[in-house]
Amino acid sequence: MMKKTMTVLGAALMLAGVGAGVPLAAVTTPTVAQAAALNAAKLPNGKYSVPVHIYKTGTTTASEAAQYFNLTAKVSVKSKRATVSLTTTKAGNQFIKAMTLDGHAAKVTAHSTGNTYTFSKVNLKTSHALGFTLVVPMNGQEMTMTQSAKMTFKTSAIKATTKVALMTSKVKVKAKKVTGKTTKGAKVTVKHGKTTLGKVTSKKATYKVKLKRAVKKNWKLKVTASKAGYKTVSKTIKVK
Repeated sequence: MMKKTMTVLGAALMLAGVGAGVPLAAVTTPTVAQAAALNAAKLPNGKYSVPVHIYKTGTTTASEAAQYFNLTAKVSVKSKRATVSLTTTKAGNQFIKAMTLDGHAAKVTAHSTGNTYTFSKVNLKTSHALGFTLVVPMNGQEMTMTQSAKMTFKTSAIKATTKVALMTSKVKVKAKKVTGKTTKGAKVTVKHGKTTLGKVTSKKATYKVKLKRAVKKNWKLKVTASKAGYKTVSKTIKVK
């Protein structure tokens, strides 16, 4: 029955002219830079993006529904619990009217460019059953049907999307410290060329890095702030 309904859906979409010129074979997962340091099972609090695969149930063949999704999901982690948001395309809005993940209904945020479906307490390490309520035009009428697909996360390609904050105060000749503002708990490192002059882990939203030696005029210092769950930020400052 499932194979038959997917065939009907595919035909209906073609008749409606949605996705014309976009064959299923052309649907691919977006390329995302790998973040090997991130463990999907133990993500720190923060915001992330992760590619997803949407397959026909019980297979590793792309579902017809895949072309109507942004195949990069947004993930928000708090207290080791992941909330996942999937976004449909504008074309997908015309057909997908409701969605479930493992039987749990999504929180829906409507957008003309593609609705967002949000699920809480999601295990990124396992596969999940997506359920759809679909409305498709057929012979001049709208037909409602239900369908399912399998979704998996490409956990090797998870990346943090929130940048760690970094602001650096001016550094004068002969100074032996670098100060500024950053995200609480960030590690701040100061380098001159390949030499590390100092580093510190901030205990609040400000930092002070004590340097091993006094800086000289026109030195260029590379200040880097990093924290698990955040994108690392670097800034180069010139000693005045």
